[in-house]
Amino acid sequence: MTTKAARYTKGLSDLLFTALFYYTPSDIVFNEIKVAAIMKKFLIFVLVIVALCTTDIELIKQPREQLITDLISVLSKSTKVQRPSAASIARANIDAQLSLNEEQTEHLDEQLADDTAMRQFFKQYCLEREMSLYFFTDKLESICDIVQSAMGKTGTL
Repeated sequence: MTTKAARYTKGLSDLLFTALFYYTPSDIVFNEIKVAAIMKKFLIFVLVIVALCTTDIELIKQPREQLITDLISVLSKSTKVQRPSAASIARANIDAQLSLNEEQTEHLDEQLADDTAMRQFFKQYCLEREMSLYFFTDKLESICDIVQSAMGKTGTL
């Protein structure tokens, strides 16, 4: 009987030991400690950055301003997307599709100098159908179609 009791007690103590230490999420506790340490380091890093950005000490202020201007110029250069304007697309398509004389070419260069001038040209001659001194019927309709398609491609319509 004593052996059964000893085995029972040993089994009970093993069970309690297992319950206390096996089911304690030591891995989770360790990960929580790591996360807390990382968060503490990150908070200290943020506080140092905020302190450096808000201080007025000349030794820190001048390089900080230089760094900020350099970063702004780099970011502005990297975010610029070189898109052709609707006027340049229209002008290239007109040159490729139509034959114009010298006066017509000069007038068209003035009218399609930029997108706002091109919109004014489109409104005046294509939408309101005013008479042009340089372009007549078929050529004006072709130019209007080319300008409209260029404006549609670039989203300036």
